[in-house]
Amino acid sequence: MIAMLKNKFAIPAATAVLALAAAWPLTVNAANNTSVEVVEIAAEQSASEVIQALADQALADLTDQTLPDDVRRKKFVTLMDRYFEMDVVSRFVLGRYWRSISQEEISEFATLLQNYLALNYANQFKELNGEQFIVGNETQNNKDTFVNSQFVRPDGPPVSIVWRMREFDNEFKIIDVSIEGLSMGITQRDEFTSVIQQNGDDVSALTKALKAKTGL
Repeated sequence: MIAMLKNKFAIPAATAVLALAAAWPLTVNAANNTSVEVVEIAAEQSASEVIQALADQALADLTDQTLPDDVRRKKFVTLMDRYFEMDVVSRFVLGRYWRSISQEEISEFATLLQNYLALNYANQFKELNGEQFIVGNETQNNKDTFVNSQFVRPDGPPVSIVWRMREFDNEFKIIDVSIEGLSMGITQRDEFTSVIQQNGDDVSALTKALKAKTGL
């Protein structure tokens, strides 16, 4: 009922489960003073540093071949909790349908989505052997920062991965990942929208399907 994109980019997509620190001005009116002071508040880590930390932790936590599959999946979900802004991701992949459900239902969907991705991708980390993850430069587009990176494989050409990041409470979080120019968020949204539309625009049909798939 729900098809996940499974192709030569599957392993770097799972790493997605997964230079410049953005800053913005905070204006403060000083007491008994008409002057305005501008205070710069920056993220503790740059966007590229966050992606490097994600890659390091994923390779350390998920590539142990002796790790039980259920433990690996739980670790995958933990990484998504830490590095992805799942509320934003969930609203995006639900498209216009997120407006028809409550915040509680969105939060439930985010949990299901994490576990669904873990079920599809986590165990692929067992197959990694000799691959390298290289973080490149950053570019800024309005409020989002894009981090370029490459997944270098010993048996094939490198795969280009671009991470879309946004700052939340002085911390960069991932809101989308593009692999060789293909947005995983858009791909997932198209798949989920198809499921919802096939069930009379009922979002609960998608939720039930994800629950059945993940066992939650």
